[in-house]
Amino acid sequence: MQMKRAVNNDFFKSVRSNLPSWLIFSLSICVTFITWSIATKSAQLHTQDLFKFEVTQTISSIEQRMKGYEQMLRGGLGLFKSSKQVSRLEFHHYVSNLQVNKYWPGVQGIGYAVMLNPEEKDVFVNTVRLEGYDQFNIFPPGLRDKYSSILYLEPFTARNQRAFGYDMYSENSRHLAMDIARDNGEIAFSAKIKLVQEDGTDLQNGFLMYLPLYRDGATVENIEQRQKALVGYIYSPFRIDDLINGILLNNNNPGINFSIYDGDSEDADALFYAPKIIDGYLPSSDIKGFKPSFSLVETIEFPGRIWTIQFYSTSIFESDVDNHLANLVGFSGMVLSVLLLIVMLNITSSSRKDSQSKAKLEVLVDRLKAGASAGIVGIWDWDVENDILNWDSVMYQLYGLDESEFDDLYEAWISRVHIDDRMHIDGEIQAALRNEKEYCPEFRVLWPDNSVHYIKAVSKTSFDIKGKAIRIVGVNYDITEQKNIQIRLDKEASYDQLTQLPNRRLLDDILKKATASAQRNRKHMAVLFIDLDGFKQVNDVNGHHVGDWLLKEVSKRIQYCLRSSDTVGRIGGDEFLVVLPDISDNATDVANKIRKILEEPFVMTNSKIVNISSSIGVAVYPQHAKTQSMLIECADQAMYEAKKRGRNEVILFGDF
Repeated sequence: MQMKRAVNNDFFKSVRSNLPSWLIFSLSICVTFITWSIATKSAQLHTQDLFKFEVTQTISSIEQRMKGYEQMLRGGLGLFKSSKQVSRLEFHHYVSNLQVNKYWPGVQGIGYAVMLNPEEKDVFVNTVRLEGYDQFNIFPPGLRDKYSSILYLEPFTARNQRAFGYDMYSENSRHLAMDIARDNGEIAFSAKIKLVQEDGTDLQNGFLMYLPLYRDGATVENIEQRQKALVGYIYSPFRIDDLINGILLNNNNPGINFSIYDGDSEDADALFYAPKIIDGYLPSSDIKGFKPSFSLVETIEFPGRIWTIQFYSTSIFESDVDNHLANLVGFSGMVLSVLLLIVMLNITSSSRKDSQSKAKLEVLVDRLKAGASAGIVGIWDWDVENDILNWDSVMYQLYGLDESEFDDLYEAWISRVHIDDRMHIDGEIQAALRNEKEYCPEFRVLWPDNSVHYIKAVSKTSFDIKGKAIRIVGVNYDITEQKNIQIRLDKEASYDQLTQLPNRRLLDDILKKATASAQRNRKHMAVLFIDLDGFKQVNDVNGHHVGDWLLKEVSKRIQYCLRSSDTVGRIGGDEFLVVLPDISDNATDVANKIRKILEEPFVMTNSKIVNISSSIGVAVYPQHAKTQSMLIECADQAMYEAKKRGRNEVILFGDF
């Protein structure tokens, strides 16, 4: 019995003597876990920003490609408006010069479809047969109130010949898109369809883009007039897999995959496009057991249609951005913690001299500090009751401070915090003391060299039984690199890389706010749509480097003509958009000022002179349109009217 009591006493003595070692080990594990969590969270945020950037780039590529196809159709419309009768050969030459297969992957061609009344059908069929197409007929057969017929479709391949004579107006999805284009006088997209050209192999979903052609000289100011003046449509059929794969090959980005749904739902019936194996690359969804860590659903609005796109990360993307730093910090911290425990237990149980024990402890503390420094993590402790603040050496490094340069640590710290963030920081501290939330803010620090650093604080507050704060322990770490990457990614996603002007996405946000402000304050605003005349010739003759230089000089001249409240952005190619808030009657004056300054010679550094001009369309809110999309469309139409009138013109929407 006495021996059993002696064993128990020895055990409890051993536990009591080693308790400090285990407490320090537990604290070391906690610090390691906090440091690892911070590094992991930082890496996740950085990876999430990269994923969002890739999504933004892909959406921009799709939008820009569809904008190019729209301009291709407008070119076809211009062909018909410039000639009383466009022959089959002329249409063939136009499309051949576009080199559709080389420069426009995904589009099956460009076509022209005529609209016919029932009494015109037989005459039309006989006329086409006299051209040498003996078997030509309008299909599908049947009696209908209105007929359409594909007359021209280039390139006139075997696949496209299957659509020759097809009545697109007989099918509901096509019918609806054609009516929308006719009534609005603008481009319209069809819903998901199966193209007539599909031959049973490599079946793909398809869609069509329509642009209405009205009778020359007809008045088309309202829907009724447009319906009466309609002659036919310039249109293009698309195979969605070919279209998207062409865009992906240009982007050369295996980091993300996506599925496209026709409409605003993600139902299986609405699935429009799903990724397939491309050049040996297997999407992450096809890898057994792999679940993407990042996903995002975005929508793209096209005239008459909405595409819902579900993006997700691939195994390649996630392996490229694997969190090696966090794993290294965690592993190093665990190793140091275990070493600390082993040595402290040995020190406690050994009979070495106090000086030797102290030396070993100092070595271990240095190792812990080195481990914290490797993670760029500073540790701090605030005794609230006695108002004593303690820092480790890394904290001084984070704030660019020297321990010997000051008496009051708190005053030294607050002097480094950016003046615009001090009130926020004080509010966060007071909220933590009131037990409303933990003190975990992000703030800026100004170093002696005037460089700005971003700091993240994570802490834990202890309270007594009365709920009074008695102690706050936490860590600080530098997130400057992450913030700078985020700022750079935001800028790249919102600004044109060549001219540094806002791109289409940022312009949409600016225009949305401007129209909302104009509506709220009952004021006017205007949009200028600028297209450069002769820019393509400058590019072709002098090379793209001169074209790029010219675009940057044009952007400078346009900005020179604007107020500080105005915005100019580049929306693609040689097209610019200007947003003029709180302006109405003198919008054309601003446009003419821009037109005149752009027709002045551009002198290069080698004294070579480049001459261009501009065609500018003007639309005013709410006189011409009450939505941002229609306002841009009105300005775009006015710009094309300026082109028709000989270029180097300013046209106000409604004056034609």
